[in-house]
Amino acid sequence: MEINILKGNISVFSNQFVKFQEKDYQEDWLKTLKKGTDFIKIVVDFINNQHNLDILQKYSTNNHKNIEECPLGKLSKDILESLSNLNDFIEKNVLSDETQFTTSYDVIQIYVNLINTFNKLKNKLAAYKILKHLDGHNKTLIILGPNGSGKTSLANHLKNLEENVKVIPASKPIKAIGYISHLYDSTLLRFNDSLYGGASDTELLQKLIIGLCKEHDDIARKFYDTEIKDQESIYIKVKAIFDDFFEVKLNNSAFSEKEMKAQKGTEDPFDFNNMSDGERVAFFYIATVLAAPRQAFIIVDEPENHLNPAIYNKIWDRLITARNDCQFIFISHTIDFIRARTNFELVKIKSFVHPNDFEFEFLWCSLEDIQTEHIVEIIGSRKKILFCEGTKTDYDYKVYEKLFGEKFTVIATGSCTSVINSVISCNKHAQTYSIQSAVGIIDSDLKSEESLENFKKQSIFSLRCNEIEMLLLDEFIFKAVLEHSFKESQLFEQFKKEFFNKLNNRKEHIISRLVKTQVDDKLRSSVIDDKQHKTKEGMKDNIHKIFTQIDIDKIWNTCDEKVNNIIERKNYDEALKFCCLGHGEIINGIANTFAPRYSELALGLLGSNKGLADNIRNKYFPELSS
Repeated sequence: MEINILKGNISVFSNQFVKFQEKDYQEDWLKTLKKGTDFIKIVVDFINNQHNLDILQKYSTNNHKNIEECPLGKLSKDILESLSNLNDFIEKNVLSDETQFTTSYDVIQIYVNLINTFNKLKNKLAAYKILKHLDGHNKTLIILGPNGSGKTSLANHLKNLEENVKVIPASKPIKAIGYISHLYDSTLLRFNDSLYGGASDTELLQKLIIGLCKEHDDIARKFYDTEIKDQESIYIKVKAIFDDFFEVKLNNSAFSEKEMKAQKGTEDPFDFNNMSDGERVAFFYIATVLAAPRQAFIIVDEPENHLNPAIYNKIWDRLITARNDCQFIFISHTIDFIRARTNFELVKIKSFVHPNDFEFEFLWCSLEDIQTEHIVEIIGSRKKILFCEGTKTDYDYKVYEKLFGEKFTVIATGSCTSVINSVISCNKHAQTYSIQSAVGIIDSDLKSEESLENFKKQSIFSLRCNEIEMLLLDEFIFKAVLEHSFKESQLFEQFKKEFFNKLNNRKEHIISRLVKTQVDDKLRSSVIDDKQHKTKEGMKDNIHKIFTQIDIDKIWNTCDEKVNNIIERKNYDEALKFCCLGHGEIINGIANTFAPRYSELALGLLGSNKGLADNIRNKYFPELSS
C-alpha cells in the first residue's frame, strides 16, 4: 500500500463526512458523524507525521528479522496491515463509483462498519506514539518521575490498547470468583483481549485461570488423540516457576471444573482464594507474563506490590529471562527492586501533556557520579536537592531533614567526596534532564578557609562546626535542652567550663589533627610538573621540593597559637569549629551529665521548636535559609 494513496483517500473521505454533517440530520446522527470525523483526524495526523512513517517503513521493507525480534517491529507491521485494511475499506465502500450516499442512514452505516476496522487501528496508533520512544534499547526499562509527572497516566493510557501491549497496573486482582457461565468458555486469547479492558478484577483473574485450564486440556486432548506433543501448556510453565518459590504448590485436580486449587505437602487440595495475597499476586504476575503474545510490550506498575523483596526480585528475574522476546517496562520507585535489576536503563518522564503526549529521557549512563538510589530520589523530587554526608540513620541526615526538609529533598550520600561529586553531576545535568538543582553540606573537618570558600562557589556549603554533633552543642540548642529538662539555663556556663577544661587537657591531640588536615590539603593541591621534569631525577627533585615547601614547624606553631587563643578567650563558637574529640568525650560524655540522652533531646527539639530551628538555620546556613 502506498501511503500517499491512503492520504488522498482519507482526505476525500474526510470531506465526505464534513459535507454530510452540514445537512439537517437528527442530533444523534450528527454526534455520530462528528465522532467519525474525529477518528479520521487521528489517522490523518499520524500518516502526516514523517517520523512515524519513517519508523514504520524501517520495519516494512526487507526487515523481517527486526519484525521477528522487536516488539515495536511487530506493532509496526500490525499498523501497516491495519492501514492497508482501512484503505481497502474506503476504496471499496466510499470511493467506488457504485457508492452513493443518498440518505443519512447510508452514512451512518458506513461509519458503523468503519468503526470495526478503525478501533483497533486507533489503539495501535496511540500505543505506537508512546512506545516508539522506548523501544530498541534491548534492556529492561524503569520509568521514573515525581508525583504528577504522568506515570499513572502512562499505565492507564496503555492498559486498554492492542493485544501486544500488556499492562499490569498497580492495583492487582487477588481474588478469583467461582464458576460463572459467561466466563466458562474463556480462552487465553480472550483473557489477553480483555486484560483491563472492562472486566472486573475478579473476573479477570478467573478468565486467566479458565484460559489456562482450557489450553492445558486442549494440548492434553491432542496428545491423547494423536500421541503428538509439540508444545508444553502455559499452565505447566506457570506451575514450574510458581512451585520454585512457594511452599504451596499449584494443583490442577479441579481443571475439569475450570477451577484452580493449591496444595501444601500431602494435605488435601484447597481453593485458590485460600492462598495468601502474595501467592495469588505472584501467580497472576507469572501467568499474565507467560500468557502474553510473542513480542509484546509488558508494562508493570509497582511490580513489588503484595510481595516480599526476597521473592519479587527473583520472580521478575525469572520472568524477564523466560520472556526475552518481550520488552519489559517497569514503573517503580522501590530501591531494592531497581538495585536488583541487571541490564536496565532508568528513564525519566520529562514532560506529559494530557492525554498521551509523553517525552522521555534516558538517564542511566548520564548521571554516572550519582548512585542509582539517589537518581531515583532526584527524579522523584519536585523540590531542590540537598546532599549531605552519612546515611539516613546518621545525625547528619536527621538534622538536615529537620532543618531543610520543607524546602529540599535531603539525600545522604556517604562521604564528603560523594557529596561533592553528586552536587556537581546533578547541577551539570539539571537543565538537560529537567531535574532540580542541588546543593551540598559537608563537615568542615578542620579544612582551611580557602578550601571551604572554593567549595561554596560550587554550591557546596560547610558546616561551621567540625561535625554535626558539635552543631547539637550550639548554645541555642543546649539551653533549649536544659529548659525542656526543667533545668536552669545557667547550667550552660558550667558545661562550658567543663568543655574548655577537656579541650585544654586534649589540646595537643586537637593541634595535631588540625596540622594533619592542613598538610593533607597542601599535598592534594600539589601537582608534579611533568612538563618541566620529564626524567626520573627531575621528578624526584620535584617531589622533594613539594615536601620541603611544607613547613611543619610553622604550621604547628600557627595551629598551636590558634587553639590556645580559643581556649584562653573561651570562644565557644570557635571551639565548636575545631573540636575534633570523640563523641564519647563531649556530646555523649559531658553533655549527658547535664541532660541524659542529650543528643536525642536536641534532635527532637530541632524538629518541634520552629524558633530554635530558624535560629540555627540563620546562624549556620544563611545562604540556604532565605
